[in-house]
Amino acid sequence: MSRPLNESDLIFPTQSLSISGTLNSLKRSALSTHNRLSSIQFDANFVASVSESYGLPLVANERCGSWYIPPARKAESVYFKSTDGHTNEWKFSVRRLNLQLLDLVGREGGCVIVDSTRRGKSMPDALSKTVPVWCCVMNRVLFSEEGVHELHTAPQAVSQSEHAQIERRIDGFVREFLDICKPDVELLRSTIGKAMRPIWVTQTSSIPETPPIFPDFHPIVLCTASRRVNGAEGSEGGYIQGAADDHEAWSQGLTPTLFWSHGEQLLNTNEEDLPDLIKRLVEGEATSDAAPILIKPTSNLYISTTQNLNTTPFDVVVSCGPEPLPGLTSGSKTRYLHLKCQTGKLGSRDLRTQLKRLPILETWLPPEPTTIDKKILICDPTGKDLAVGTALAILCTYADASGALTFVPNTHARIDKKTIKQRLAWLATTHPTLNPPRATLQSVNAWLMPNPSEAAAYASPSPPNTSAPPSKLTAASLFTALHASSPWTFTRTLTSALPTHPSGTVTGTATFTPLPSSRPALLYAEEGEFTTTTGMTFTTRMKYVYVLRGELDERLERVPEAEWIAVHFWAEKAGDEEADADGVGGLFVEMALQEGAEVAGEVARIRNREQHLCGRDLYAAIWEVPVGGDGVGWWKVRYDVKGPKKEYVSETRYSAGTGV
Repeated sequence: MSRPLNESDLIFPTQSLSISGTLNSLKRSALSTHNRLSSIQFDANFVASVSESYGLPLVANERCGSWYIPPARKAESVYFKSTDGHTNEWKFSVRRLNLQLLDLVGREGGCVIVDSTRRGKSMPDALSKTVPVWCCVMNRVLFSEEGVHELHTAPQAVSQSEHAQIERRIDGFVREFLDICKPDVELLRSTIGKAMRPIWVTQTSSIPETPPIFPDFHPIVLCTASRRVNGAEGSEGGYIQGAADDHEAWSQGLTPTLFWSHGEQLLNTNEEDLPDLIKRLVEGEATSDAAPILIKPTSNLYISTTQNLNTTPFDVVVSCGPEPLPGLTSGSKTRYLHLKCQTGKLGSRDLRTQLKRLPILETWLPPEPTTIDKKILICDPTGKDLAVGTALAILCTYADASGALTFVPNTHARIDKKTIKQRLAWLATTHPTLNPPRATLQSVNAWLMPNPSEAAAYASPSPPNTSAPPSKLTAASLFTALHASSPWTFTRTLTSALPTHPSGTVTGTATFTPLPSSRPALLYAEEGEFTTTTGMTFTTRMKYVYVLRGELDERLERVPEAEWIAVHFWAEKAGDEEADADGVGGLFVEMALQEGAEVAGEVARIRNREQHLCGRDLYAAIWEVPVGGDGVGWWKVRYDVKGPKKEYVSETRYSAGTGV
């Protein structure tokens, strides 16, 4: 087999370096720290004018929103994620309830929620879809006697088709909220008084000269701070759309609080001197003392950061981090457990093995329900990650429905996914920052439910009896068959309409391997030899992750007719922001058997739910799968790809075993 084709074989190195270097230099100049801070200040002035025009307080949708609001004017923070509004991923999150917003809205008559987005969109999905879904669910739960409350989405950002698809899911969101969170409806209704309705404002909107009156509803003004930039980022005189987004990549440790405290000094400093100034400001910032938060409805379980932490009031302390807390390793009257975990996603993986040490609490604390005289503290460096996951594990294992903690052995054998969701709702209601990252949550799930058969949603595929075909092709049966018949041999034909993209044939082998995950996921790996129509040959390798997904019914069980297979990119590189702890990266395509299947004879043709936009290239996918005979012995995949630099058709036939 010939050597793999390298980039240097395709591109002249000298030209590549000069063009790449020039473009990178221009981009760095346009996206400079000074340009970002100037753009934030410009957008913040617009945000302030919106607040004054409507006479309503400002609320930051974290983390981006706080950059556009001076701390003295920020009335509240909320956590609405754009991913909960992505196409086909619409969601009402019981992990991000944001109930604290109801107090402010009821007291002030509404609010202005501030967020931003980078170039290419007029507003973030969090404002165009996630918050509107939240408003609609709250309205239907709290004011059901007033009839069915409509879903209102941003007409300039959400098509009628997408709006209709979202609205069909609202009743399911309502049932999930009531069943999992069990809210005090009367209390929340009295807090807010009347229904809410979203209103969208951008820099191109007309805003009122005097604050309007809304007698029938509380206005939730959704303000996109940045104006839309057409073309390249940083054009139009150095203005950057969504300048505050992903601040970890550019802020050098600068925080919104530091920016607003030293804004004039920062904006009047040259770009070359900004790094040193920011470094001095960050180093000079006083660290605040830890303020432990009581997790409701318990009376004695607290969570905190480890910064300047006073452990004296607590009987038991559990810390999660690379190093133990000083002063508690020996000779202390406080019982201390150190769960040694690295930081970030690696720490989430460490937590899977460290949680097995929690049962030592059963020897430290009484078997009867503990009270306020036995205080327990869980902490980590941020108070938002591993400590939250550990607290969730303790709540699921030892807390009853009222929040009373009883440290009796072997109680976590009764845990199911509904219990986990309910305890997550306790954390979210206590404080909106107590929302563990997905990687940490997966580790907790793996410890609490070590046997995947306890919950169908987390079941790993097991080989079926392939001698008899399933009576009905479902996403689950196809998903299982892909793994059961592995390895597959394949032949792929690539036909390109552009001379810059090679045509040819690939032959090779593909395997599906279950991932060590708390959900049904298969790692697809292929290796083959690509022979182009010009006679060149080289090795190809690709990896994807196939995930079985689905919707839940009112009992929070999977609905077979509403399942689909999602194909994700495999993130082998550490630090991929879109990847989770299992290496599952961004979404590639979704194949829905019920929505997109056409059966002709004994073959089902399955189309992807939505055409996938990858960069500037559009992917349309079709799978062909047999629905009769002796099981799934073969299947086909076709991709039609169109874009400014690509236009080709890829057709692949897979055969079980060794035959092609």
